[in-house]
Amino acid sequence: MPRITILGAGITGMAIASQLPKHYDVTIAARNLPGDPHVQEWASPWAGAVWTGMEGSSEREQKMQLNALAVWWQLALSDPDSSVRRVEMTEIRESGSLDQIWYRNKVPGFIEVPCKELPEGASFGFKYSTIVLTPMTFLPWLRSKLEASGVKFKRVTVRSLADLSGLGHDVLVNASGTGPLRLADVADPNVQEVRGQTLLVKTDYDQLLMRRGKDYTYIFGRGDGTAILGGIKQYGNTDTQVDDYIRKDIVRRAHENLPQHFPSTDPNSYTVLRDIVGIRPERNGGVRVEKEVINGQKVVHAYGTGGGGYAFSFGVAREVAKLVNEYVFEPAAKL
Repeated sequence: MPRITILGAGITGMAIASQLPKHYDVTIAARNLPGDPHVQEWASPWAGAVWTGMEGSSEREQKMQLNALAVWWQLALSDPDSSVRRVEMTEIRESGSLDQIWYRNKVPGFIEVPCKELPEGASFGFKYSTIVLTPMTFLPWLRSKLEASGVKFKRVTVRSLADLSGLGHDVLVNASGTGPLRLADVADPNVQEVRGQTLLVKTDYDQLLMRRGKDYTYIFGRGDGTAILGGIKQYGNTDTQVDDYIRKDIVRRAHENLPQHFPSTDPNSYTVLRDIVGIRPERNGGVRVEKEVINGQKVVHAYGTGGGGYAFSFGVAREVAKLVNEYVFEPAAKL
């Protein structure tokens, strides 16, 4: 039975485990595991957690994202207890044109927003059907499903992939988020850390809105009486303390875009359930999904999704499964 170790228990690592053949002996090894007390040492529990097409994606990355959406779309129907649900997204752009949106007409219900319905300062807009989920519900749910299928979880803290060589696996999958920046035998200089800050608030707004332009703004209603308000991207900043100025500015932007749902610019006017700060792992050059032999270990890398961890998830997992199988079934060397 092939033995596979996956380093990383975030959405990428667990999605990979779900796509590997069921007869494989799979262990997910990580410092932080789903169900742990809420700490900000990893990104997956704190994500906005929707599917939207990532800008600047290569053809391969586009395919991975669409493959992920197909899985999410089905989960919303088959497993509502996972917190995944189908919802309408409205995207507003302040520059560019519709023909630059690579996922136009590739996702359900894609339509252009009429010019007369666009807010001031917008160049164009569009709507489509997608999914949203609640990470604090979904991640433990997926862990329980994986454990029921035989996947094991192991808590580890490592400084290099070599630290895992004693586990006896045939293939090691590196889905360690920002880990490749610091793992001694990976040390990928293209990985960078990006700080995000959001608010989780009580609201009856249950749709999705994203606006790209002077301010990067999103309002993601989760359908459970809450919404995530964001956002901000601060490259190279790893401060996990809440920035009060950004907090107020996020609420201002929510008010300007959806005044009927967010009538005040004062954060104290709302029931704020949590202030969230997370560090996302982006990578110059795009997502890395490829094989590499490192000090005798057969490795498949799977990282660099940035703010698109959930958008890539099961699509990256599908590609990783192919590469793992190539290792498992490669011909033995002839004597």
